[in-house]
Amino acid sequence: MFRTRAAWLGAICSAMAVGVASAQTGPYGPQTPGSTGPQTPGSTGAVSSTPATTSAREALGTPGDTRPSFWSASIGLQETYSNNVNLNPSNVAKSAFVTEITPYLGLRYLGPRASLVGDVSLPVMIYAPSDASDSKVYPTVNLLGDVTLVDDFLFLEGAVNVSQQFFSPFGAQPISLSNSTGNRYRSTVYRFSPFIKGRTGTGTEYELRNDNVWTNIAGAPINANSADYTNVYGNVANTETTLGWRASLYYSDVRFNTDQPATVTQLYRGTAIYTATESLRLSASGGWESNEFQFTSSQDAIYGVGFVWRPSPATLASGDWEHRYFGPSYRVVFERTTPLSQLRFNASRNVTTYPQQIASLPSGVNVAAFLNALFLPAIGDATQRQQFVDQLIRDRGLPGTLSGPVSLYSNQTLLQEGYSASVALLGARNTVLVSAFWLKNQPITATGTPLPPSLTLGNDNTQIGGTVVWTHQLTPSVNFVSSVEALRTVDNGGAGGQLLGGTTRQGAVRLGISSPVTARTTVYAGARYQTLQSDVAQDYSETAGFVGLTYTFR
Repeated sequence: MFRTRAAWLGAICSAMAVGVASAQTGPYGPQTPGSTGPQTPGSTGAVSSTPATTSAREALGTPGDTRPSFWSASIGLQETYSNNVNLNPSNVAKSAFVTEITPYLGLRYLGPRASLVGDVSLPVMIYAPSDASDSKVYPTVNLLGDVTLVDDFLFLEGAVNVSQQFFSPFGAQPISLSNSTGNRYRSTVYRFSPFIKGRTGTGTEYELRNDNVWTNIAGAPINANSADYTNVYGNVANTETTLGWRASLYYSDVRFNTDQPATVTQLYRGTAIYTATESLRLSASGGWESNEFQFTSSQDAIYGVGFVWRPSPATLASGDWEHRYFGPSYRVVFERTTPLSQLRFNASRNVTTYPQQIASLPSGVNVAAFLNALFLPAIGDATQRQQFVDQLIRDRGLPGTLSGPVSLYSNQTLLQEGYSASVALLGARNTVLVSAFWLKNQPITATGTPLPPSLTLGNDNTQIGGTVVWTHQLTPSVNFVSSVEALRTVDNGGAGGQLLGGTTRQGAVRLGISSPVTARTTVYAGARYQTLQSDVAQDYSETAGFVGLTYTFR
């Protein structure tokens, strides 16, 4: 099924001679390229106290480098016929034609003192007959930029993210924007982050960062308040000696635009770091935390251990365990990359809030970022690697993201325990992507005590799901694409225990073919089937067929 690395790269590179285009299009319609969006601590799992610091400049190349600006643009047109466009029960199902028009713009700029990376798309849905549903626009924006104010010391970073989200994991989560559902809403996140970062002549690294994040919600099924939070993260460390050290602080202030008091968390740590071998580093930490919630508060000592093991450039394993106010907190990460495959596994247990969850989007597996890491050893230049990945996604009709859990809208603090795994297998003619997740949510107080069922409003639940994507190159210019997705949400309180007690199961199958007809135009066609069964939401099934094309301007 899979050939050697040299043969596979040769096959892909020959396809790239047609022309590199970052608009990602396949049998499922225009796809949104993966780009780095606003981040919060622990964005790949439960929120931790170590913020992500990848800037736009670091995402594109070495700080200080200057590369030519790069932009791309495309327009997509898709026509869909659905026998149940609004996902209603069969006795009231309504069929309709849906016209999708999707303009797209991608940006990548790296200057001597400023950088900007991101993309903007504006899918428009037009229904016929017109009474099937109101015409809608679903904007998607991912922009991340930074400015160097003082060389090697003072920086300013900003981000904007606009995305379409699902409100409840118990409700419909259709795989296409052409399906109208009251469970979908628009989330807008703005982030403003000044920070200082540098290194002394003795090898001591330091950083002080202030993330200011504002979230807004539009079109939710119930009245939902906007929220904002402030994170302050400080770190001073020296790990160049056998016995190194780190001192850090973390402050978080989460506020909803209501009369509810802010949720405030403060963490102070000191860490001893022992470099046992070139590939193994061990650590032990201790410190103090303070938590102030609406009705409760707590102060307690924290302590923990951790490790980082990198036996080869292709393998990384890391983990940490810590005693916190809610019990054990942990995070385990394993990554293995070979010339034709990549495996990732994450396990975590920590606390988070809704604005911190929503600012760490996308919640699923970002396919572009996944493949970008796979080709890092082979293509060192970040811009060339991103163009290569974008072309690969376009040619093979891969989706932009794989399924992930729903972020729960709540003004409560959630204890999250989760596991996720993803695998990519790439061959000269075949691509296989697999992702799976398990996530348990439980609202808690500042002392770590679970809230009673009457106060959790369905937020005490477990989400399980996964996606399998397989593409096969039928001929040098025709690709077959298939995917299967399954999701299950269970109320942890049982069917009669809470307001939304019960279980929802839903799944989808998609099949299609795509083919480039010119260097700039790709056509595709396919069909899908999706269904939902639930004791708290209305059941439905839908069958749809679609055809479309995408024209890439650049």
